[in-house]
Amino acid sequence: MIRRAAWSWWATGLCLSGWVWVGMAGPFEIGGQSPDRDRWMYPFNSRPGTRPVAPVFGTFGDEAGVDTRHGQFVMSWNTSETVPPGLDIRRYLVRSVRVQVQVVREGSFVHDPTPDAFGTYLEPGSDGAVPDADPGRPLELFGTGFRGGFTAETFLANSPYGSSAAGGRNAHAAGFDHTGAWVDVGNNVGKTGDTFPPFPTRAFATGVVDGLPAGEPVPSGATVTFDVVLADPLVLGHVRSSLQAGRLWFTLTWLGESGGLSGVPNYPDVATAENLLFDPPRIWIDGVVVGDEDTDADGLPDDWERFHFGDLAKGADDDSDRDGMAALEEWRDGFSPVRLDAPRLEWVLDAGGRAGLRWPLVENRRQVVEWSPDLKDWEVAEGVSDAETMAWMGWRPATTREEGAGYFRLRSGD
Repeated sequence: MIRRAAWSWWATGLCLSGWVWVGMAGPFEIGGQSPDRDRWMYPFNSRPGTRPVAPVFGTFGDEAGVDTRHGQFVMSWNTSETVPPGLDIRRYLVRSVRVQVQVVREGSFVHDPTPDAFGTYLEPGSDGAVPDADPGRPLELFGTGFRGGFTAETFLANSPYGSSAAGGRNAHAAGFDHTGAWVDVGNNVGKTGDTFPPFPTRAFATGVVDGLPAGEPVPSGATVTFDVVLADPLVLGHVRSSLQAGRLWFTLTWLGESGGLSGVPNYPDVATAENLLFDPPRIWIDGVVVGDEDTDADGLPDDWERFHFGDLAKGADDDSDRDGMAALEEWRDGFSPVRLDAPRLEWVLDAGGRAGLRWPLVENRRQVVEWSPDLKDWEVAEGVSDAETMAWMGWRPATTREEGAGYFRLRSGD
């Protein structure tokens, strides 16, 4: 029997970054901007930063140094000319992010506009493997991570690719694992022989070709649209922190298997910013920079109120999402007043009666649940992220399933 849950919340320590000049505040819009840096991240790219086409494809097997997401395309936009960087992160509110790329090869892959379940990528017959119910594989958009001493600001279109000895490519597809940790997702579906054990992750967006039925070949010149899933607080937090830094990166991947670079290609080729015949990648961002103006003197900035509620009718004590936090607390602590994202633990039972904990995913935090039989020795519990409720559920570890009392605790940090 599990007797109680103990947890501690990571204090953000955030405070308002001082007075914000009115010229910085209010709605902003980035409309159709092409990247100022893009690069086909492939080990045999002889023209880094100047190649007009970026093939994206997967390579499965156990070949050393080869990511399953083998051909990747990284794209970056300088947002600082439109959105002032360096403010408190709570001042960046984002309504939508859309990315578009254009396909340059005729009919080399079929349209799959929906995410494929993680189990469809696992070895048939292995634990958790399920058949793919629809044809093709989706084009997926992720964030971008860096290694080799590079950062989001210092990595350029012609920077070195990297090496397997140093951990792989210096700019790579990145996302979040089920604890909210920022990780390389190049091999998240695993490699033969468990060179890289598989783990689930969610793409930031799945590509859709408007008007093209699922399963149909994608024609040359087709525009693929990615609407970034800002309902995922981890993705939203990444976008907001990128605006704060003044530069936003995305990585395009495709986990259909390449037939090789000889013969008839069967993978997507997309135009880069250097392509003179097709449209470059483009981005649209709609959001608000929260200023200091508070005309109704309720402690809630006008920009923040209008973004979330549409007007200034709500007061500091309102709790619109009924999560136990008043609007003023939500603003001060960096939460949404209309989404259940405030820290709150709930007991859950699975179909077999196993007890666990559930809590909402939170922007820019890594959350780990641990279990102990005696409050002395702790081990990481099993866990899963629920895509529909945007919650994390943690379960007692399989190694400690014997009967008896036990304790959960939640550790949360950046």
